[in-house]
Amino acid sequence: MEKTGLLDDILRSMDDIAVGRKKLVIEGEAEEGRWFLAKGLSLALGVFQNAGANDSNDIETVLLVDHAYLTEEKRHCRPTETGLLNSMNVAIGSFDDALRACKAVQDAVGYKVAEMTYSRQRKYRFRGMPKDAFHNACMAHRARLSNNLSTAGINDVERKVYAQRLSNMIAVQDAYLKRQQNALATDN
Repeated sequence: MEKTGLLDDILRSMDDIAVGRKKLVIEGEAEEGRWFLAKGLSLALGVFQNAGANDSNDIETVLLVDHAYLTEEKRHCRPTETGLLNSMNVAIGSFDDALRACKAVQDAVGYKVAEMTYSRQRKYRFRGMPKDAFHNACMAHRARLSNNLSTAGINDVERKVYAQRLSNMIAVQDAYLKRQQNALATDN
């Protein structure tokens, strides 16, 4: 499926999830709420599976789908959930930075110059490559997803969504690592 279709589907899934969560707490509407929640989570799972099944070199699609999901999650937060809203803002900002890093690594000459500004110390490297904004975003998001997976009380479909998103992050981080290696190995 093309990027636009995936992004449209993720927006629809989040709307269904939001409706489902709202109806779950309304007396007499819990059954309908469960239906909307299941429908939204199933659609989201399909989108994340589809995005992850694409060529692993299509890093941007995976990032854009997760970025859209986070943006929609933020949109459905209550204004009083300041801690969650702040966390979402940081996550969304880190995805914006990761998308910029994807563009930067495509310019081998520029990336080689930028690489010289990174310390050779291990804590500033990811498998020998610069731990740039892309790696920082992936590692932070992987930690968030892992924490969500260990949360008690989430249903099986929601757990599958988190697991798929985590799998996608691992795959795109590996694909990005290859882009870094290619950029730094190029003779110019």
